[in-house]
Order: sequence, then structure tokens, then C-alpha cells
Amino acid sequence: MREFVFTVEYEKGANEVMDVFIENPDLKARTMAVHATTDAMWRLDYLTGPTEALEEFDQILGSVSICNEVIGMCGAPVVEWDYEILSSTADSRIVYSCREEGEGVQSIPHVAAKHIGNGLLMQAVRRGSQYQWRLLVDDEETVGTIYEDVHDGLSDGLSLSVQRLSEPKCWFEDELDVDGDELPPEQQAALEAAVEFGYYESPRRNTVQDISNELSIPNSTLQYRLTRAEAWLARQFVSNSLGTEVEERSDPTELELSA
Repeated sequence: MREFVFTVEYEKGANEVMDVFIENPDLKARTMAVHATTDAMWRLDYLTGPTEALEEFDQILGSVSICNEVIGMCGAPVVEWDYEILSSTADSRIVYSCREEGEGVQSIPHVAAKHIGNGLLMQAVRRGSQYQWRLLVDDEETVGTIYEDVHDGLSDGLSLSVQRLSEPKCWFEDELDVDGDELPPEQQAALEAAVEFGYYESPRRNTVQDISNELSIPNSTLQYRLTRAEAWLARQFVSNSLGTEVEERSDPTELELSA
């Protein structure tokens, strides 16, 4: 088997759902499961981010006018589809969606299923302007046909790039999680501001609300960035001090079930 990783990048204004991700760099979505046949595609997406960004996502989800990232990748009029928010917290959502495949451009999972057939396995992550997909394929000929179909189906404002075609890496590691190895710039900036404004001093010189007012960003956004940055620092500290790798468990969907 080979691992095929490619990214569809969106210009601002090209897609109403991706615009929410572009405007909210802390918002992230990854597939928990995706399945496709020649007739339909259905999936579960796990989203994390500040409260305001998730609320904005909720609103756009209920009023989409074109086929978009929740249900596909094209810019054609919306086909028959349905969605349900299965879980909702202040900083996360689990969203179920199902769409029928219509004429013209189909969803990326539909394109992959058409060429791979039974045994389709794929993952995807959305963040900022990028929507990255990872598929398991059994031959390079299949890679070429999938690439051509996806490329030919891109609407205006979308571009396609290939990251790699290689031996499969461990799919149990969230390799597409940009929070894994490096601290994202937004979280680093939040941490630096918190130190500068004396948030970690005793007694504190400023609260999160005070700092968010100074930075002109929502309080919940700053709190979210600080929480994620602190979790990252804690994992780095423990990993370095114990000489072991620490697996992130902030996502309840990633917990393994024990017998």
C-alpha cells in the first residue's frame, strides 16, 4: 500500500465554509470517519476552536448555498444533503453529514471511492485556507487518476498540491495535526502576550479579559490559545524530563478502548 497526501487550497471568497476557517485560524476540523459509494458520501467531522468561531461555523452550516467542505469540494448548486451536530461543547463539535452525489463535480471521497473501490481509507484535516487529504492506495496508477479527477473538478479560487506518495506512516498518530511538533504562531503570540502583561506573575497584573482587550481579540479566543499553548508546553516538559513521548489526550475521540 502507498500513502497519497494532497492539499486543496482556497482563496478567500471562493467558498463560504472555508472562509470561516480562513477568518478563524484557531478553527480546525478533522475527519473521524468518511465513507463513500457511487451514490452518496457520509462522514463525521471533529471540530475544535474558540466559541465564537464554532458558533460562526454553526450558522454557515445551516445556510450553505453551494456544495462545500462539509459535504464535498465543488462549487455547484447544493445537492440533497443532511447534517446533524451530534456533540457540542464550548470549544468542540462533532458533526455528521450525508450527501447524495449529483451530476458534474462530485466530492473528493466519491472520486476516491470510484477509483479505489472497496476498502477505501482516507483522512482529512481543514485549517486556515488548506484542506489536506490522506489516502491509502494500492498502486500509483490509481493515484494518477484520482489526482486528475480532483484537479479537473476544482472550481475557481481552488488549487491543488501534492505533499507525498510514500510508504504508509502510522495512521494512529495525528500526523496532520499542526499542533503536534511546533507551537502554532497564534498560540505562541498569546503566550508571549500573557507573559508580557504579567498573567503568570503572582499576584497577576492582568487577567485574560484585560489582555484580550489590549489585543482586541475575543476573550474566549485568547483563553483557547493559552489553554492549547499550556498543554503543548506541559507535554514538551514531561517528554523531555522523562525521555518518553507523551501522547496527547485532549481529544476524547482519540482515546483507545481497553479490553
